[in-house]
Order: sequence, then structure tokens, then C-alpha cells
Amino acid sequence: MTAQYAEHLEFARHVAEAAGRAILPHFREVIAIEDKGGAREYDPVTEADRAAEAVIRAEIARAYPTHGIFGEEHGRVQGRHPSRG
Repeated sequence: MTAQYAEHLEFARHVAEAAGRAILPHFREVIAIEDKGGAREYDPVTEADRAAEAVIRAEIARAYPTHGIFGEEHGRVQGRHPSRG
């Protein structure tokens, strides 16, 4: 296993645990479900979904500030080339 692979694997584990902590308060609770799909399709989203993605996005931005992010609930943030700032 390369050092970079190990780093990314550890980051993924860390982020998964952080997202789990963010959604745990919603577990086995009655939660509102919003249908963001419109008339043609059912696309449910909950506050737990949004909370998990917010944590994941914040961790990616902290650890890899030049990376772009394309999330289902909070949209897209364009990445930037490291040498361009």
C-alpha cells in the first residue's frame, strides 16, 4: 500500500466516522422527509442527509483545500489548481 493510498484510506475512515456522529441524533427518530425530485421522480432528503454531507464537505475542504466537491445535497464547489491559489 502506498503512503498516499494509506492517507486517503485513513481520511475516508475519519470522515465516515464524523458523518456518522452527525447523523446519529436522527437515528430512530421521526424526521421530516423532503421530496426534492419534483413531479416526475421521488428523491427524498432528510436533515440527516444534509448534516452528513455538510460534515464531509467541511472535512474535504479542511484536508484538501484545492479539491472540488460535487455533493448531492449542497451542490458543487469548483476546485482550484494548487499553484494558482
